[in-house]
Amino acid sequence: MKRRLRDRVWWPGMDRDTEKKVNSCDGRRLVSLPNRPEPMSRREMPSKPWIEVAIDFLGPLPCGCYLLVVIDYYSRYKEVETMTKITARETVERLDKIFSRLGYLQTITLDNARQFVGTELEEYSKMKGIILLRSTPYWPQENGLVERQNRSLLKRLQINHALGRDLREYLLMYYTTPHSITGKTPTELLYGRTIRLKIPALDDIETIPLGDVRD
Repeated sequence: MKRRLRDRVWWPGMDRDTEKKVNSCDGRRLVSLPNRPEPMSRREMPSKPWIEVAIDFLGPLPCGCYLLVVIDYYSRYKEVETMTKITARETVERLDKIFSRLGYLQTITLDNARQFVGTELEEYSKMKGIILLRSTPYWPQENGLVERQNRSLLKRLQINHALGRDLREYLLMYYTTPHSITGKTPTELLYGRTIRLKIPALDDIETIPLGDVRD
């Protein structure tokens, strides 16, 4: 929250006010129990965005659906697809939907879930020139980036359910918040710009309409 605000606004005592607001948040109290740390080895950063990603499923959720999470190692940008069926064919179709917008990759890191080990994904990846890198069986922590993202998403879903919020609100906030590792927003590293949101930025002053222009 502090990073997000510092990127756009400032007022005296902003850090103190932000901490006070966050500490009083019902959503934070709901999910603030610490997670037990897991041994991780830091992966070397790719040279540019959207060439190496990790994918995983989160679920089943109380609604009976699953989330397919795709996260870029370079920018930390993530795509989330809600799925009611998680067959290998449906998984490939959802991935192709994402890749048709953002382009094909060099590598995908994934675990050994049954949706990922069938011939459908193998054949699709070979056809698109993508290399599949599988984590060690029974050791999901090896795919650490997406595992951490899944924990964050699970907390956000708990908050959304308790407060009646939409997952898209969280994704927009995530896309526009400087990441603790990169220091940049995910959309800035992926697209070359931080997408616009309701918090005004200095750049908006140059482009904001001044009113109706009449002859």
